[in-house]
Amino acid sequence: MKGTSSLSLKAWSSKLHPPLPRTPRESQQLLKALTSSFRRQLDREYPPSVPLDRDGSGDRISDNPHSSLHATDRHLRAILDNPLFRIVPSKSAVDRNGGIPNRQQQRVAKEPLVVFDELVASGSVTVKTLRDCLTFQMLLASRHTGSDFIQGMKDSRAGSKVVSWWFASDSAARKMLFKSRAAITTLVKFLVAEGSQRVILEWLRMLADHDIGGQNGRLPEHIAQQVFSHLLVELLTAEIQYGQGLSSAMRHYLYTCKMHQFGDDTVFDLSRKLMLLPAGAHLCEKLMQSSRPSSRELDGSTYNEYLEVLSTLSPKSYFPAIAPLYHPTHPDPKPFLQFLHTLPSGRVGFSAEMKRESFTRAGFDALRLLADQNKRRDAFELARFLQQQLLEKADSETTSKTSDRAYAEREDLLTQLDLALA
Repeated sequence: MKGTSSLSLKAWSSKLHPPLPRTPRESQQLLKALTSSFRRQLDREYPPSVPLDRDGSGDRISDNPHSSLHATDRHLRAILDNPLFRIVPSKSAVDRNGGIPNRQQQRVAKEPLVVFDELVASGSVTVKTLRDCLTFQMLLASRHTGSDFIQGMKDSRAGSKVVSWWFASDSAARKMLFKSRAAITTLVKFLVAEGSQRVILEWLRMLADHDIGGQNGRLPEHIAQQVFSHLLVELLTAEIQYGQGLSSAMRHYLYTCKMHQFGDDTVFDLSRKLMLLPAGAHLCEKLMQSSRPSSRELDGSTYNEYLEVLSTLSPKSYFPAIAPLYHPTHPDPKPFLQFLHTLPSGRVGFSAEMKRESFTRAGFDALRLLADQNKRRDAFELARFLQQQLLEKADSETTSKTSDRAYAEREDLLTQLDLALA
């Protein structure tokens, strides 16, 4: 018996799955229907605060930037601007090792972000290709110097492109970014140049929660802590070099510390200390290199907060002793002298986090402060200590020309204080 149309599989299929448009006119009609439907949904959620003006040509976009019409247009533009809609993917976007094929190396060197869009469109982004595209884009920007270099980084929008891909990706692709320290370092520079520090702060929040989103976004605690620490250090470094400077970097650090405290306002658990202390120590190194920032560069109250954080994170380390030397309004050598008195037999055990050169530099900065303050007795004791450190260093290693120059300058300082080296 011949089947009826009501039982026809083809008829049911056409009702459940309407055919796709085949002509430009049908495509335009479908787009208009989808746009109207989407606007009606937005109108229900976000009613426009001003009346819609209409003319003979149809709807005119409201002047209200928060209206559903504006939201619709922004949303559709974001969709249509995605590489998946704009780029015809290449079947050979990557080689067997996950890198860019040799025949395309010249292209990635000349137009790395175009290649990156193609990789996104084909779903072929790998750790290697991401790192290569960012590295070559940085090389293109580095053809300029000074403010033009930073402007070139900003205009490229490399950071924004990678961030858009990251947030649109699944958890496996999101984890990929954090597997490459080199990629993170370069990406953070672009984001800071573009003024997108908030994205980095959001990543820090995710890492502190050990979850970067998606169905399988959980990270092992020790991995999340390592990435958090590295990312925060890179944020401060980039902010000093490509952003708003040392003062802004310190504000970002203090904000991050406040966001990731636990318990009362002055207590951090051990894991938080491991995550936050490396960036605080890195900031201390930058302060030493700046030869004490002025009050115009750094606010005194902000600096006091920084000192409190260092004292809380690592009260027995040398960082809380060194940082007061570089206070913008009230430099204080006393904590450094007190730290020296806690050392067994006046000897310093240097480790990866306590470098001899940094400690010696801080010691001579303290010596200059004591000389300026006419505290000769304290200066004499500190000079003897530094003399011993310099002699131990000279005995233990062959100094370079740069080290010889620094050694001579410090010896001159001691000579001026009538405390010449023996």
